[in-house]
Amino acid sequence: MSEFPFPVLGTSVPPMMGRQAIIKKMIASLTKALPDHIQMTGPRYAGKTVILHELAARMRLPDSRYSAVSLWDLGHRTPVTDDSFMLMLAQKLSSALDEKYPDYAEHLKNIKDNAYQDIAEVLELIRIEGRSILLIMDGFDKPLGNGQLTRNLWDQLRELALSPALRLVVASRLRLRELIRHPEAQTSDFWNIFDPTPVHVGCFDEHDLSCLQQRMPDKEFQRGALTELWNESNGFPVLMLPILNHVSQDTTSKMISPDMTIAAAQAVFYAIRDQLDVLWSDCPVTSQDLFRLVLEKGTIPQVEAALHDYERLHERGFIQVATRKIQRPCRLLERYLTQQPDEGNAMNRLFSSQDSWMLHFKTVLERRIDQISGIDTSLKRYLVRALNDLPVEPKMFLTNVRGIVDCVFDLIWSVEIPDRQIPARWIQVWESNNEYDIDKFKNGFPQGGRRVMLLRLMTGTEKSRACAKYITKETCVLMDAAHEFGNFGQHQNGAEFNAGSAYSVLLICIELSVALTRDIGLSLIKLT
Repeated sequence: MSEFPFPVLGTSVPPMMGRQAIIKKMIASLTKALPDHIQMTGPRYAGKTVILHELAARMRLPDSRYSAVSLWDLGHRTPVTDDSFMLMLAQKLSSALDEKYPDYAEHLKNIKDNAYQDIAEVLELIRIEGRSILLIMDGFDKPLGNGQLTRNLWDQLRELALSPALRLVVASRLRLRELIRHPEAQTSDFWNIFDPTPVHVGCFDEHDLSCLQQRMPDKEFQRGALTELWNESNGFPVLMLPILNHVSQDTTSKMISPDMTIAAAQAVFYAIRDQLDVLWSDCPVTSQDLFRLVLEKGTIPQVEAALHDYERLHERGFIQVATRKIQRPCRLLERYLTQQPDEGNAMNRLFSSQDSWMLHFKTVLERRIDQISGIDTSLKRYLVRALNDLPVEPKMFLTNVRGIVDCVFDLIWSVEIPDRQIPARWIQVWESNNEYDIDKFKNGFPQGGRRVMLLRLMTGTEKSRACAKYITKETCVLMDAAHEFGNFGQHQNGAEFNAGSAYSVLLICIELSVALTRDIGLSLIKLT
Protein backbone atom coordinates (compact mmCIF):
# COMPACT_ATOMS: atom_id res chain seq x y z
CA MET A 1 0.00 0.00 0.00
CA SER A 2 1.25 3.50 -0.84
CA GLU A 3 2.71 5.66 1.95
CA PHE A 4 0.56 8.54 0.71
CA PRO A 5 -2.91 9.13 2.13
CA PHE A 6 -4.31 9.17 -1.41
CA PRO A 7 -2.96 6.28 -3.52
CA VAL A 8 -3.28 7.04 -7.22
CA LEU A 9 -1.58 4.51 -9.49
CA GLY A 10 0.23 1.31 -8.59
CA THR A 11 0.21 -2.46 -8.69
CA SER A 12 -2.89 -2.77 -6.51
CA VAL A 13 -6.29 -1.16 -6.74
CA PRO A 14 -6.52 1.71 -4.20
CA PRO A 15 -9.50 2.04 -1.86
CA MET A 16 -12.47 4.11 -2.94
CA MET A 17 -12.49 7.66 -1.56
CA GLY A 18 -15.57 9.78 -1.99
CA ARG A 19 -17.88 8.67 -4.83
CA GLN A 20 -20.67 7.89 -2.36
CA ALA A 21 -23.37 9.18 -4.70
CA ILE A 22 -22.19 6.87 -7.49
CA ILE A 23 -21.89 3.76 -5.35
CA LYS A 24 -25.29 4.35 -3.71
CA LYS A 25 -26.93 4.76 -7.11
CA MET A 26 -25.43 1.49 -8.36
CA ILE A 27 -26.37 -0.46 -5.25
CA ALA A 28 -29.93 0.88 -5.45
CA SER A 29 -30.20 -0.25 -9.08
CA LEU A 30 -28.86 -3.71 -8.25
CA THR A 31 -30.98 -4.34 -5.15
CA LYS A 32 -34.43 -3.13 -6.18
CA ALA A 33 -37.24 -5.59 -6.89
CA LEU A 34 -36.28 -5.90 -10.56
CA PRO A 35 -32.55 -5.07 -10.71
CA ASP A 36 -31.03 -3.27 -13.69
CA HIS A 37 -28.12 -4.24 -15.86
CA ILE A 38 -25.69 -1.32 -15.56
CA GLN A 39 -23.17 0.22 -17.91
CA MET A 40 -20.51 2.49 -16.41
CA THR A 41 -18.59 4.97 -18.55
CA GLY A 42 -15.72 7.34 -17.92
CA PRO A 43 -12.32 8.38 -19.30
CA ARG A 44 -9.03 6.78 -18.47
CA TYR A 45 -7.80 7.43 -14.90
CA ALA A 46 -11.25 8.49 -13.69
CA GLY A 47 -11.44 5.66 -11.14
CA LYS A 48 -13.91 3.20 -12.68
CA THR A 49 -11.94 0.17 -11.51
CA VAL A 50 -11.74 1.53 -7.96
CA ILE A 51 -15.53 1.91 -7.80
CA LEU A 52 -16.13 -1.55 -9.28
CA HIS A 53 -13.91 -3.18 -6.66
CA GLU A 54 -15.79 -1.36 -3.90
CA LEU A 55 -19.09 -2.44 -5.46
CA ALA A 56 -17.93 -6.06 -5.56
CA ALA A 57 -16.85 -5.91 -1.91
CA ARG A 58 -20.22 -4.53 -0.77
CA MET A 59 -22.19 -7.03 -2.84
CA ARG A 60 -20.23 -9.86 -1.20
CA LEU A 61 -21.35 -8.91 2.32
CA PRO A 62 -23.42 -11.55 4.17
CA ASP A 63 -26.70 -9.64 3.79
CA SER A 64 -26.33 -9.25 0.02
CA ARG A 65 -29.04 -10.55 -2.29
CA TYR A 66 -26.29 -12.02 -4.52
CA SER A 67 -24.99 -15.48 -3.75
CA ALA A 68 -21.86 -14.93 -5.79
CA VAL A 69 -20.02 -11.94 -7.25
CA SER A 70 -17.46 -12.19 -10.06
CA LEU A 71 -15.23 -9.29 -11.09
CA TRP A 72 -13.74 -9.99 -14.51
CA ASP A 73 -10.95 -7.73 -15.82
CA LEU A 74 -11.35 -7.97 -19.59
CA GLY A 75 -8.47 -5.57 -20.16
CA HIS A 76 -6.01 -8.43 -19.55
CA ARG A 77 -6.08 -11.81 -21.28
CA THR A 78 -8.91 -10.50 -23.42
CA PRO A 79 -10.85 -13.24 -25.24
CA VAL A 80 -10.65 -12.85 -29.01
CA THR A 81 -13.20 -15.44 -30.17
CA ASP A 82 -16.78 -16.28 -29.22
CA ASP A 83 -15.76 -19.68 -27.85
CA SER A 84 -12.89 -18.32 -25.74
CA PHE A 85 -15.18 -15.64 -24.30
CA MET A 86 -17.76 -18.20 -23.19
CA LEU A 87 -15.13 -20.55 -21.78
CA MET A 88 -13.50 -17.73 -19.79
CA LEU A 89 -16.94 -16.63 -18.58
CA ALA A 90 -17.60 -20.15 -17.34
CA GLN A 91 -14.26 -20.12 -15.48
CA LYS A 92 -15.03 -16.78 -13.83
CA LEU A 93 -18.47 -17.96 -12.72
CA SER A 94 -16.97 -21.23 -11.49
CA SER A 95 -14.52 -19.37 -9.23
CA ALA A 96 -17.30 -17.14 -7.88
CA LEU A 97 -19.58 -20.10 -7.12
CA ASP A 98 -16.92 -22.30 -5.55
CA GLU A 99 -17.64 -21.36 -1.93
CA LYS A 100 -21.45 -21.68 -1.83
CA TYR A 101 -22.11 -23.93 -4.82
CA PRO A 102 -19.12 -26.29 -5.20
CA ASP A 103 -21.06 -28.73 -7.41
CA TYR A 104 -22.06 -26.01 -9.87
CA ALA A 105 -18.53 -24.63 -9.77
CA GLU A 106 -17.05 -28.02 -10.58
CA HIS A 107 -19.49 -28.47 -13.45
CA LEU A 108 -18.47 -25.15 -15.03
CA LYS A 109 -14.81 -25.85 -14.43
CA ASN A 110 -14.82 -28.95 -16.63
CA ILE A 111 -16.65 -27.64 -19.70
CA LYS A 112 -15.35 -29.07 -22.95
CA ASP A 113 -17.96 -28.39 -25.65
CA ASN A 114 -20.96 -26.08 -25.24
CA ALA A 115 -20.05 -23.50 -22.59
CA TYR A 116 -23.16 -21.42 -23.26
CA GLN A 117 -25.52 -24.33 -22.63
CA ASP A 118 -23.77 -25.37 -19.42
CA ILE A 119 -23.81 -21.79 -18.07
CA ALA A 120 -27.51 -21.52 -18.90
CA GLU A 121 -28.24 -24.76 -17.01
CA VAL A 122 -26.40 -23.58 -13.90
CA LEU A 123 -28.18 -20.22 -13.98
CA GLU A 124 -31.52 -22.00 -14.21
CA LEU A 125 -30.72 -24.08 -11.11
CA ILE A 126 -29.70 -20.94 -9.22
CA ARG A 127 -32.91 -19.21 -10.35
CA ILE A 128 -34.99 -22.10 -9.01
CA GLU A 129 -33.30 -21.61 -5.64
CA GLY A 130 -34.28 -17.94 -5.74
CA ARG A 131 -30.70 -16.68 -5.79
CA SER A 132 -28.63 -14.68 -8.26
CA ILE A 133 -25.09 -13.90 -9.44
CA LEU A 134 -23.56 -10.48 -10.07
CA LEU A 135 -21.06 -10.40 -12.94
CA ILE A 136 -18.93 -7.23 -13.11
CA MET A 137 -16.92 -6.83 -16.31
CA ASP A 138 -14.24 -4.15 -16.24
CA GLY A 139 -12.39 -3.03 -19.39
CA PHE A 140 -15.28 -3.91 -21.68
CA ASP A 141 -13.67 -1.73 -24.37
CA LYS A 142 -11.13 -4.45 -25.16
CA PRO A 143 -13.40 -7.29 -26.34
CA LEU A 144 -15.62 -4.86 -28.22
CA GLY A 145 -12.63 -3.15 -29.79
CA ASN A 146 -11.08 -6.20 -31.43
CA GLY A 147 -13.97 -6.55 -33.86
CA GLN A 148 -13.78 -10.35 -33.79
CA LEU A 149 -16.65 -11.18 -31.43
CA THR A 150 -19.85 -11.77 -33.37
CA ARG A 151 -23.52 -11.10 -32.92
CA ASN A 152 -24.00 -14.75 -31.93
CA LEU A 153 -21.96 -14.22 -28.75
CA TRP A 154 -23.83 -11.06 -27.76
CA ASP A 155 -27.18 -12.73 -28.45
CA GLN A 156 -26.16 -15.64 -26.21
CA LEU A 157 -25.01 -13.26 -23.48
CA ARG A 158 -28.33 -11.48 -23.74
CA GLU A 159 -30.20 -14.75 -23.26
CA LEU A 160 -28.15 -15.48 -20.15
CA ALA A 161 -28.76 -11.97 -18.81
CA LEU A 162 -32.52 -12.32 -19.23
CA SER A 163 -32.45 -14.84 -16.41
CA PRO A 164 -33.23 -13.34 -12.97
CA ALA A 165 -30.23 -15.33 -11.76
CA LEU A 166 -27.71 -13.08 -13.50
CA ARG A 167 -27.11 -9.34 -13.37
CA LEU A 168 -24.40 -7.54 -15.34
CA VAL A 169 -22.31 -4.45 -14.68
CA VAL A 170 -19.96 -3.43 -17.50
CA ALA A 171 -17.43 -0.59 -17.54
CA SER A 172 -15.91 1.11 -20.58
CA ARG A 173 -14.61 4.51 -21.65
CA LEU A 174 -17.50 5.14 -24.04
CA ARG A 175 -21.08 3.94 -24.33
CA LEU A 176 -21.27 0.36 -25.55
CA ARG A 177 -22.83 1.18 -28.91
CA GLU A 178 -19.99 3.61 -29.64
CA LEU A 179 -17.45 0.81 -29.22
CA ILE A 180 -18.91 -1.93 -31.43
CA ARG A 181 -16.63 -2.82 -34.33
CA HIS A 182 -18.24 -5.92 -35.83
CA PRO A 183 -20.95 -4.71 -38.27
CA GLU A 184 -23.41 -7.51 -37.50
CA ALA A 185 -22.89 -7.18 -33.75
CA GLN A 186 -24.58 -3.77 -33.83
CA THR A 187 -27.90 -5.44 -34.59
CA SER A 188 -27.86 -7.60 -31.45
CA ASP A 189 -30.48 -6.82 -28.80
CA PHE A 190 -27.83 -7.34 -26.11
CA TRP A 191 -27.11 -3.59 -26.03
CA ASN A 192 -30.75 -2.87 -25.18
CA ILE A 193 -30.78 -4.71 -21.85
CA PHE A 194 -28.81 -2.00 -20.02
CA ASP A 195 -30.21 1.03 -18.25
CA PRO A 196 -30.13 3.63 -21.06
CA THR A 197 -28.47 6.22 -18.78
CA PRO A 198 -24.95 5.02 -17.96
CA VAL A 199 -23.34 5.64 -14.59
CA HIS A 200 -20.71 8.17 -15.58
CA VAL A 201 -17.44 8.56 -13.66
CA GLY A 202 -15.55 11.80 -14.13
CA CYS A 203 -14.32 14.48 -11.75
CA PHE A 204 -14.75 14.59 -8.00
CA ASP A 205 -17.48 16.93 -6.75
CA GLU A 206 -17.52 19.01 -3.56
CA HIS A 207 -18.97 16.13 -1.51
CA ASP A 208 -16.11 13.92 -2.67
CA LEU A 209 -13.60 16.60 -1.70
CA SER A 210 -15.14 16.77 1.78
CA CYS A 211 -14.53 13.03 2.15
CA LEU A 212 -10.95 13.47 1.00
CA GLN A 213 -10.35 16.25 3.52
CA GLN A 214 -11.41 13.93 6.32
CA ARG A 215 -8.29 11.88 5.58
CA MET A 216 -6.20 14.96 6.37
CA PRO A 217 -7.38 15.87 9.90
CA ASP A 218 -4.18 17.77 10.65
CA LYS A 219 -4.61 20.13 7.67
CA GLU A 220 -7.04 22.99 7.23
CA PHE A 221 -7.60 24.65 3.87
CA GLN A 222 -8.25 28.31 3.64
CA ARG A 223 -11.15 29.09 1.33
CA GLY A 224 -8.89 30.47 -1.35
CA ALA A 225 -6.73 27.34 -1.17
CA LEU A 226 -9.62 25.09 -2.17
CA THR A 227 -10.41 27.47 -5.04
CA GLU A 228 -6.86 27.10 -6.29
CA LEU A 229 -7.11 23.31 -5.93
CA TRP A 230 -10.10 23.36 -8.30
CA ASN A 231 -8.33 25.80 -10.64
CA GLU A 232 -5.37 23.45 -10.95
CA SER A 233 -7.25 20.18 -11.43
CA ASN A 234 -11.01 20.76 -11.72
CA GLY A 235 -11.34 17.73 -9.49
CA PHE A 236 -10.07 15.03 -11.86
CA PRO A 237 -8.68 12.27 -9.62
CA VAL A 238 -5.29 11.67 -11.22
CA LEU A 239 -4.63 15.44 -11.10
CA MET A 240 -6.16 16.39 -7.75
CA LEU A 241 -4.92 13.50 -5.59
CA PRO A 242 -1.17 14.07 -6.21
CA ILE A 243 -1.62 17.70 -5.15
CA LEU A 244 -3.33 16.57 -1.93
CA ASN A 245 -0.57 14.03 -1.31
CA HIS A 246 2.07 16.76 -1.61
CA VAL A 247 0.13 19.09 0.70
CA SER A 248 -0.29 16.30 3.24
CA GLN A 249 3.30 15.00 3.20
CA ASP A 250 5.48 17.96 2.31
CA THR A 251 3.72 20.96 3.80
CA THR A 252 4.54 21.48 7.49
CA SER A 253 1.96 24.19 8.13
CA LYS A 254 -1.45 23.24 9.48
CA MET A 255 -3.13 26.06 7.53
CA ILE A 256 -2.91 25.56 3.76
CA SER A 257 -2.87 28.86 1.89
CA PRO A 258 -3.68 29.46 -1.77
CA ASP A 259 0.02 29.92 -2.56
CA MET A 260 0.84 26.58 -0.92
CA THR A 261 -1.73 24.84 -3.12
CA ILE A 262 -0.30 26.42 -6.26
CA ALA A 263 3.21 25.46 -5.19
CA ALA A 264 2.08 21.86 -4.58
CA ALA A 265 0.60 21.69 -8.08
CA GLN A 266 3.86 22.94 -9.55
CA ALA A 267 5.80 20.41 -7.51
CA VAL A 268 3.82 17.41 -8.76
CA PHE A 269 3.54 18.59 -12.38
CA TYR A 270 6.46 16.56 -13.73
CA ALA A 271 5.24 13.43 -11.94
CA ILE A 272 1.88 13.58 -13.70
CA ARG A 273 2.97 14.76 -17.15
CA ASP A 274 2.58 11.29 -18.62
CA GLN A 275 -1.02 11.09 -17.42
CA LEU A 276 -1.72 14.57 -18.81
CA ASP A 277 -0.21 13.53 -22.12
CA VAL A 278 -2.40 10.43 -22.33
CA LEU A 279 -5.57 12.29 -21.35
CA TRP A 280 -4.86 15.05 -23.86
CA SER A 281 -4.09 12.56 -26.63
CA ASP A 282 -7.38 10.78 -25.92
CA CYS A 283 -9.29 13.97 -26.75
CA PRO A 284 -10.48 14.43 -30.35
CA VAL A 285 -8.66 17.16 -32.21
CA THR A 286 -11.85 19.27 -32.23
CA SER A 287 -11.96 19.10 -28.43
CA GLN A 288 -8.33 20.17 -28.30
CA ASP A 289 -9.14 23.15 -30.53
CA LEU A 290 -12.00 24.06 -28.19
CA PHE A 291 -9.70 24.01 -25.16
CA ARG A 292 -7.24 26.34 -26.86
CA LEU A 293 -10.13 28.67 -27.66
CA VAL A 294 -11.17 28.71 -23.99
CA LEU A 295 -7.58 29.48 -23.02
CA GLU A 296 -7.57 32.39 -25.43
CA LYS A 297 -10.95 33.90 -24.51
CA GLY A 298 -11.34 32.82 -20.89
CA THR A 299 -15.00 31.82 -21.31
CA ILE A 300 -17.18 30.99 -24.29
CA PRO A 301 -20.94 30.39 -24.46
CA GLN A 302 -21.88 26.74 -24.26
CA VAL A 303 -24.06 27.01 -27.38
CA GLU A 304 -21.00 27.89 -29.49
CA ALA A 305 -19.37 24.51 -28.93
CA ALA A 306 -20.36 20.99 -29.96
CA LEU A 307 -21.67 18.88 -27.08
CA HIS A 308 -19.27 16.04 -27.91
CA ASP A 309 -16.27 18.37 -27.75
CA TYR A 310 -16.88 20.01 -24.40
CA GLU A 311 -18.08 16.75 -22.81
CA ARG A 312 -14.71 15.14 -23.61
CA LEU A 313 -12.91 18.05 -21.95
CA HIS A 314 -15.30 18.33 -19.01
CA GLU A 315 -15.13 14.66 -18.00
CA ARG A 316 -11.34 14.89 -17.82
CA GLY A 317 -11.39 18.04 -15.71
CA PHE A 318 -9.90 20.16 -18.48
CA ILE A 319 -12.73 22.73 -18.30
CA GLN A 320 -15.78 23.57 -16.22
CA VAL A 321 -19.29 24.17 -17.55
CA ALA A 322 -21.45 26.52 -15.46
CA THR A 323 -24.22 29.04 -16.15
CA ARG A 324 -24.19 27.93 -19.79
CA LYS A 325 -20.56 28.93 -20.17
CA ILE A 326 -17.42 26.91 -20.79
CA GLN A 327 -14.76 28.26 -18.50
CA ARG A 328 -11.97 27.67 -15.99
CA PRO A 329 -9.43 25.78 -18.11
CA CYS A 330 -7.36 23.35 -16.05
CA ARG A 331 -4.15 25.10 -15.02
CA LEU A 332 -2.12 21.89 -15.00
CA LEU A 333 -3.07 21.21 -18.61
CA GLU A 334 -2.35 24.82 -19.53
CA ARG A 335 1.14 24.42 -18.04
CA TYR A 336 1.60 21.19 -20.02
CA LEU A 337 0.63 22.85 -23.30
CA THR A 338 2.92 25.84 -22.78
CA GLN A 339 5.84 23.39 -22.78
CA GLN A 340 4.84 21.93 -26.15
CA PRO A 341 6.33 23.52 -29.30
CA ASP A 342 3.99 25.57 -31.48
CA GLU A 343 2.68 22.95 -33.86
CA GLY A 344 1.52 25.55 -36.36
CA ASN A 345 5.16 26.32 -37.28
CA ALA A 346 6.74 22.94 -36.68
CA MET A 347 6.29 20.96 -39.92
CA ASN A 348 9.87 19.77 -39.78
CA ARG A 349 9.51 18.55 -36.21
CA LEU A 350 6.18 16.88 -36.96
CA PHE A 351 7.12 15.02 -40.15
CA SER A 352 10.90 15.02 -40.60
CA SER A 353 11.47 11.48 -39.32
CA GLN A 354 9.50 8.31 -39.95
CA ASP A 355 8.55 7.95 -36.29
CA SER A 356 7.28 11.52 -36.04
CA TRP A 357 5.41 11.14 -39.35
CA MET A 358 3.69 8.00 -38.05
CA LEU A 359 2.72 9.75 -34.84
CA HIS A 360 1.42 13.02 -36.26
CA PHE A 361 -0.20 11.93 -39.53
CA LYS A 362 -2.97 10.50 -37.36
CA THR A 363 -3.93 14.09 -36.45
CA VAL A 364 -4.00 15.02 -40.15
CA LEU A 365 -6.48 12.23 -40.86
CA GLU A 366 -8.54 13.10 -37.79
CA ARG A 367 -8.97 16.63 -39.09
CA ARG A 368 -9.87 15.31 -42.54
CA ILE A 369 -12.63 13.15 -41.04
CA ASP A 370 -13.97 16.14 -39.14
CA GLN A 371 -14.17 18.11 -42.40
CA ILE A 372 -16.74 15.75 -43.96
CA SER A 373 -19.91 17.78 -43.57
CA GLY A 374 -23.10 15.70 -43.53
CA ILE A 375 -21.40 12.33 -43.18
CA ASP A 376 -23.57 9.49 -41.88
CA THR A 377 -23.06 9.17 -38.14
CA SER A 378 -22.44 5.41 -38.18
CA LEU A 379 -19.89 5.74 -40.98
CA LYS A 380 -18.05 8.50 -39.12
CA ARG A 381 -17.96 6.36 -35.99
CA TYR A 382 -16.37 3.51 -37.97
CA LEU A 383 -13.70 5.86 -39.33
CA VAL A 384 -12.88 7.31 -35.91
CA ARG A 385 -12.71 3.87 -34.31
CA ALA A 386 -10.40 2.67 -37.09
CA LEU A 387 -8.16 5.72 -36.64
CA ASN A 388 -7.80 4.96 -32.94
CA ASP A 389 -5.92 1.75 -33.77
CA LEU A 390 -3.14 3.65 -35.57
CA PRO A 391 -0.19 3.76 -35.59
CA VAL A 392 0.23 1.09 -32.89
CA GLU A 393 -2.15 -1.63 -34.15
CA PRO A 394 -2.14 -1.65 -37.98
CA LYS A 395 -3.29 -5.28 -38.16
CA MET A 396 -6.14 -4.61 -35.77
CA PHE A 397 -7.12 -1.62 -37.89
CA LEU A 398 -7.19 -3.74 -41.02
CA THR A 399 -9.67 -6.22 -39.55
CA ASN A 400 -12.19 -3.39 -39.25
CA VAL A 401 -12.02 -2.08 -42.82
CA ARG A 402 -14.79 -4.49 -43.75
CA GLY A 403 -17.09 -2.73 -41.29
CA ILE A 404 -16.47 0.55 -43.14
CA VAL A 405 -17.08 -1.16 -46.48
CA ASP A 406 -20.31 -2.79 -45.31
CA CYS A 407 -21.58 0.52 -43.94
CA VAL A 408 -20.85 2.31 -47.24
CA PHE A 409 -22.59 -0.42 -49.25
CA ASP A 410 -25.67 -0.16 -47.02
CA LEU A 411 -25.80 3.59 -47.63
CA ILE A 412 -25.43 3.13 -51.38
CA TRP A 413 -28.21 0.54 -51.56
CA SER A 414 -30.52 2.63 -49.38
CA VAL A 415 -30.62 5.42 -51.98
CA GLU A 416 -30.08 3.48 -55.20
CA ILE A 417 -31.83 0.13 -54.59
CA PRO A 418 -33.78 0.52 -51.31
CA ASP A 419 -35.88 -2.61 -51.90
CA ARG A 420 -32.78 -4.70 -52.73
CA GLN A 421 -34.36 -5.63 -56.09
CA ILE A 422 -32.13 -4.93 -59.09
CA PRO A 423 -34.33 -3.32 -61.79
CA ALA A 424 -35.05 -5.69 -64.66
CA ARG A 425 -34.31 -2.95 -67.20
CA TRP A 426 -30.74 -2.68 -65.86
CA ILE A 427 -30.18 -6.39 -66.29
CA GLN A 428 -31.63 -6.29 -69.81
CA VAL A 429 -29.23 -3.51 -70.81
CA TRP A 430 -26.24 -5.33 -69.34
CA GLU A 431 -27.21 -8.57 -71.09
CA SER A 432 -27.62 -6.83 -74.43
CA ASN A 433 -24.17 -5.27 -73.99
CA ASN A 434 -22.64 -8.69 -73.21
CA GLU A 435 -21.54 -7.76 -69.68
CA TYR A 436 -19.90 -10.66 -67.86
CA ASP A 437 -21.79 -13.08 -65.57
CA ILE A 438 -25.08 -11.16 -65.38
CA ASP A 439 -27.07 -14.31 -64.54
CA LYS A 440 -25.81 -14.06 -60.93
CA PHE A 441 -27.93 -10.96 -60.41
CA LYS A 442 -31.16 -12.71 -61.34
CA ASN A 443 -31.27 -14.96 -58.28
CA GLY A 444 -31.17 -12.65 -55.27
CA PHE A 445 -29.27 -9.61 -54.16
CA PRO A 446 -25.46 -9.96 -54.32
CA GLN A 447 -23.25 -10.40 -51.29
CA GLY A 448 -19.50 -10.22 -50.76
CA GLY A 449 -17.39 -9.44 -53.81
CA ARG A 450 -20.37 -9.51 -56.16
CA ARG A 451 -21.51 -6.24 -54.59
CA VAL A 452 -18.44 -4.58 -56.15
CA MET A 453 -19.31 -6.08 -59.52
CA LEU A 454 -22.84 -4.65 -59.26
CA LEU A 455 -21.49 -1.23 -58.30
CA ARG A 456 -19.15 -1.25 -61.31
CA LEU A 457 -22.05 -1.96 -63.63
CA MET A 458 -24.27 0.67 -61.98
CA THR A 459 -21.66 3.40 -62.39
CA GLY A 460 -20.82 2.56 -66.01
CA THR A 461 -18.38 0.33 -67.86
CA GLU A 462 -16.71 0.41 -71.25
CA LYS A 463 -19.81 -1.34 -72.62
CA SER A 464 -22.67 0.17 -70.62
CA ARG A 465 -23.63 3.68 -69.54
CA ALA A 466 -24.15 4.46 -65.86
CA CYS A 467 -27.62 3.75 -64.50
CA ALA A 468 -27.03 4.83 -60.89
CA LYS A 469 -28.96 7.93 -59.88
CA TYR A 470 -26.47 9.27 -57.32
CA ILE A 471 -23.30 7.22 -57.06
CA THR A 472 -20.38 8.21 -59.30
CA LYS A 473 -17.51 6.26 -60.81
CA GLU A 474 -15.10 7.89 -58.36
CA THR A 475 -16.97 6.32 -55.46
CA CYS A 476 -16.91 2.97 -57.23
CA VAL A 477 -13.15 3.05 -57.81
CA LEU A 478 -12.49 3.96 -54.16
CA MET A 479 -14.86 1.23 -53.01
CA ASP A 480 -13.06 -1.31 -55.20
CA ALA A 481 -9.78 -0.56 -53.40
CA ALA A 482 -11.30 -0.47 -49.91
CA HIS A 483 -13.10 -3.77 -50.50
CA GLU A 484 -9.85 -5.52 -51.47
CA PHE A 485 -8.19 -4.35 -48.25
CA GLY A 486 -11.27 -5.39 -46.29
CA ASN A 487 -10.90 -8.92 -47.62
CA PHE A 488 -7.21 -8.92 -46.76
CA GLY A 489 -8.02 -7.76 -43.24
CA GLN A 490 -10.19 -10.82 -42.68
CA HIS A 491 -7.58 -13.25 -44.07
CA GLN A 492 -4.15 -11.88 -43.18
CA ASN A 493 -2.71 -15.34 -42.49
CA GLY A 494 0.22 -13.90 -40.57
CA ALA A 495 1.23 -11.43 -43.30
CA GLU A 496 3.04 -8.30 -42.13
CA PHE A 497 1.24 -5.00 -42.47
CA ASN A 498 2.87 -1.76 -41.38
CA ALA A 499 1.41 1.50 -40.11
CA GLY A 500 2.30 3.44 -43.27
CA SER A 501 0.23 1.07 -45.40
CA ALA A 502 -2.59 1.18 -42.85
CA TYR A 503 -2.68 4.99 -43.04
CA SER A 504 -2.92 4.72 -46.84
CA VAL A 505 -5.87 2.35 -46.56
CA LEU A 506 -7.59 4.60 -44.05
CA LEU A 507 -7.11 7.60 -46.34
CA ILE A 508 -8.82 5.61 -49.11
CA CYS A 509 -11.70 4.87 -46.74
CA ILE A 510 -11.93 8.53 -45.73
CA GLU A 511 -12.00 9.76 -49.32
CA LEU A 512 -14.54 7.04 -50.14
CA SER A 513 -16.70 8.54 -47.41
CA VAL A 514 -16.16 12.04 -48.83
CA ALA A 515 -17.20 10.91 -52.31
CA LEU A 516 -20.21 9.01 -51.01
CA THR A 517 -21.43 11.92 -48.89
CA ARG A 518 -21.06 14.26 -51.85
CA ASP A 519 -22.88 11.86 -54.20
CA ILE A 520 -25.85 11.29 -51.98
CA GLY A 521 -26.09 14.86 -50.71
CA LEU A 522 -29.39 15.68 -49.06
CA SER A 523 -30.73 12.22 -49.92
CA LEU A 524 -28.31 10.59 -47.47
CA ILE A 525 -30.26 8.37 -45.09
CA LYS A 526 -29.01 8.54 -41.52
CA LEU A 527 -28.37 5.02 -40.23
CA THR A 528 -27.75 5.14 -36.50
